[in-house]
Amino acid sequence: MDDLKYLTNAFGSDARREKVRELLTRGEITLEGMVPWSSNYTYLVTIKCGDVECSGIYKPQCGERPLWDFEDGSLCKREVAAYELSAYLGFPNIPVTVLRADGPQGLGMVQQFIDHQRRENFFTLRDKYRAEMQKIAVFDALVNNTDRKGGHVLVDARGAVWSIDHGVTFHQDPKLRTVIWDFVDEPIPAPLITQLEKLRAALKSGDTIRTQLESLLARSEVRAVGMRLIELLRARVYPSPPEDWPHIPWPPV
Repeated sequence: MDDLKYLTNAFGSDARREKVRELLTRGEITLEGMVPWSSNYTYLVTIKCGDVECSGIYKPQCGERPLWDFEDGSLCKREVAAYELSAYLGFPNIPVTVLRADGPQGLGMVQQFIDHQRRENFFTLRDKYRAEMQKIAVFDALVNNTDRKGGHVLVDARGAVWSIDHGVTFHQDPKLRTVIWDFVDEPIPAPLITQLEKLRAALKSGDTIRTQLESLLARSEVRAVGMRLIELLRARVYPSPPEDWPHIPWPPV
């Protein structure tokens, strides 16, 4: 049986990552149980196609808790949009994520499960993996992440840092709320600026990434991505915490 455990953004080629995407898209999904302490229905699943299988996370649209400031039923699409944007930029590491209409409970997002070190999170990893945290912080500012908890940052057995839980992202209004404020006013690293400039050109030209985002988000939200991108490239430093919005999620882990 082909082992997909480490077919990851960090260690796998684009071709092998596409193999994971194909499995998540076409494979048969079997529910294994609910993930405890999740605010929305979240299931651990096994996904199998032929003699290839992997563990995954399935979040059905019907299990999303309504939020006053996000469109009902949109969180699973936002998770997929975050993955597609991260894959285009090359950062941060987000597990391969797809949208399935034929899940066990209907439409929902299916994501590759990362076998991570359970006791590690942003607060235990921040000093050792500073460069990875810089990537996550830039990405969160770009997608307007309103819930970056410490437990949403994982590390796997090979030492790759992963970013998960992107359901409450891409709102058109400023709502950045995160535990990663370590880099306020510091320059955004040049390689990340280069990728942001590439994204600006792609959004302007109507590249595939723009089409992908527009299929998952409201047009106003895609425009807002462009505006936040322009501001990041203008300032070229990490943003400061907002003064009119609680800037740290609760609980922080």
